Amino acid sequence: MRERIASAIIASFIVFAALPGTLLAPTVLASTSLTQEPSLAKEPRTKNQFPSTPFFIASLPAAKPAAKPQKKIGADGRESLGVKTTASHVYVVDNASNTELYGLRENEQVPLASITKLMTARVFRSSGVPWDKVVTMSGVVSDGGTAYFANNDQVTVRDLWRTMLVGSSNTAALTLARATGLSPDDFVAEMNANAAGLGMKDTHFTEPTGLDEKNVSTSYDISLLARADFNDPEIASTVAVPYFDLVKVAGARQRVVSTDKLLGSFITKAPYTMLGGKTGFINESGYNIVISVTRADASPITVVILGAASNDLRFQEAKSVAYWTFENFIWPSHRLTAATR
Repeated sequence: MRERIASAIIASFIVFAALPGTLLAPTVLASTSLTQEPSLAKEPRTKNQFPSTPFFIASLPAAKPAAKPQKKIGADGRESLGVKTTASHVYVVDNASNTELYGLRENEQVPLASITKLMTARVFRSSGVPWDKVVTMSGVVSDGGTAYFANNDQVTVRDLWRTMLVGSSNTAALTLARATGLSPDDFVAEMNANAAGLGMKDTHFTEPTGLDEKNVSTSYDISLLARADFNDPEIASTVAVPYFDLVKVAGARQRVVSTDKLLGSFITKAPYTMLGGKTGFINESGYNIVISVTRADASPITVVILGAASNDLRFQEAKSVAYWTFENFIWPSHRLTAATR
């Protein structure tokens, strides 16, 4: 009897073995009784309703919310508290029911870095600029060490779009903003108006690239933006591309590789389905990433990792947090709802 009790206690303090395709092994925090930690899975704070657009299907619940995931409790009445991360801010939400599944400083403002480009993409999508329009490049800025463009290059809007979301190009983001015909101030105003429409109450944008540390948001707010954007087929299909060949009008070709190193990892393979992801980094923010992912026995979740200690760790921690969530919650429907996009 004593041996069985001891085994149960040890099991509640388990450290996961390395996951397939991981960089480091995720460490699960010690378990505790449910009565000690009643707020891990919280009620949604608000009923955010996203604006209706021709390309957007809202992911938050309407009149009849989906059933909420239920936290798994061990036979000894204990539950796992989460995954140990270097990230300073973490948030996980069940997309279907709008239920918070895990939160760490989810309401504190921090710089978004290039996650900003998800809002740039959203505003650009509403502009109606044709994909085959040819743009002449000017005002080329730093793209984090990879030079995709030179002044006077001619590129289609479609390839600028891909370079912004796949390669996280700052020049592409600025050029797409200019291509809308809006002034810089007006484009930023549209970004902030869209943020307000999504219920992103603690978010403020100053420019479309994410280079400015004054572009700030919270992990909670970023989850709202990601859920909206990854339901747009144009955005979701683009961020799913591991690389593409940028072809300029003059004929020059250049391989653009995705900044999202989760593409091709175990979390993009059955029984998982990756619905979207976007990275971000500036010195002031640390390493950021937001992903939406689902598994065959669950509905989609969105995971936000902000301020991880390194490039590799942000990807490892995103995978670990997603895996922990799917392993520690039960979805009553047990249905794959990836078709929501």
